[in-house]
Amino acid sequence: MITRVNKAPSEILDQIANLVLANEPYRRESFPASANKTSLLGTFRKLGPQWTILTHEGTLALFALSEIQGHGSIDHLCLTTPEAITIFASELTNELAKAPITDISLTTNVSSAERLVAQGYMIKSTVINFSRKISETQFMPILPLTNPKSSDLPALAKLMHEAYSKGRIPKYASSDETAKKLQEITSNHEYLAECSFVGGSGGNYVSACFITSPSKEAANISELFTHPLYRARGLATSEVATAMNRLAKRNYSRLNVWADESNHVACRLFSKLGFEQTDKKMTVSKNLKKNEIV
Repeated sequence: MITRVNKAPSEILDQIANLVLANEPYRRESFPASANKTSLLGTFRKLGPQWTILTHEGTLALFALSEIQGHGSIDHLCLTTPEAITIFASELTNELAKAPITDISLTTNVSSAERLVAQGYMIKSTVINFSRKISETQFMPILPLTNPKSSDLPALAKLMHEAYSKGRIPKYASSDETAKKLQEITSNHEYLAECSFVGGSGGNYVSACFITSPSKEAANISELFTHPLYRARGLATSEVATAMNRLAKRNYSRLNVWADESNHVACRLFSKLGFEQTDKKMTVSKNLKKNEIV
């Protein structure tokens, strides 16, 4: 059975809190500001509708499920045991068969993803986590940098679509979808507008860097993109460096980012900026309606 976290009964939330606390790496990544059960239970009640619980006999799972035009995406998956991934995938397929979702993508650790591949899922992508200690730099911006405003979002959504349109990310295949993604980032309480930057002037933006913060110590680069005609000019470097300077003044200690392993330009950029690889995840996918791989 699938239940939204914000509608789950107290006894299920109590079990989910125990599940999260038993998996410290997961808690640090997904709920870094909640280090005990009381704090977690309070956080659960504030989570958005994408946060979901699956219960089936002895299987218990917490995850975030988003849906865009019939495509479901699962992230932040926490299971009772690593072996439960196959049962979880089977029950999830049964539950989502009742919904208007035609295919599903699931992002998880490499070992769980490999178990799903053996069950008929196909590897879609591999992402790497890069992390570095925040320190101030003397880097000078190449273009005027400003904090993005809500009125900038339509233009930035168009820019984001143009930046990703030739890539391998189907969920960013239209400006409507990039607009939804930016709205999700900027409307979230973790968004740091004063540490996010756009490059350009007069509404003619060519690059952008959006920063979020899941805790008081760490920040994330949630989106970083540049128009294809303006790449390899140091714009992304300039925005990340400026964001780090602003974060340093606010006493943040670490900056993290996930990058697609196949995006060699981004991986080289973060390595050049002093980021180190700390983790790796895989996204696998499957067609739910035809029981075929997508």
